[in-house]
Amino acid sequence: MTSAEQKEAALKFIKAIDEGKVTEMGPLLADDFEFEVMARIPGMPSSFKKSDLLGAFGQGMKKMFPKGLNMKIGTVICEGPHVAIQAESDTTVGNGKHYNNRYHFYVLFRGDKIEKFREYNDSNHAREVFSA
Repeated sequence: MTSAEQKEAALKFIKAIDEGKVTEMGPLLADDFEFEVMARIPGMPSSFKKSDLLGAFGQGMKKMFPKGLNMKIGTVICEGPHVAIQAESDTTVGNGKHYNNRYHFYVLFRGDKIEKFREYNDSNHAREVFSA
């Protein structure tokens, strides 16, 4: 894949997460895909496999973010198999609280598939919004 194609695929993946379109994620992912949330949030696992994302976790995201995340994409940089993306969300989550987080996403490609996806965010904001 070219750098432009990798950027496009990485943004397509983020858009699928943003809109809760789990079925659109599958073709983009390597069989041994891993999604890591780099924040440590009590009660939330920090690592997900492809089957988790396409299954229970992906379906749970629709409940957490019923109106999507409303992502605004900032800078996107690609070098070799690595794509870095800055983004910001602005939405109301399932518990009725306002959620406006900032992210850095790291995407690692192997060939034309995403092998690894890491999400860095404001973990304190996430804890405040999602804690009971």
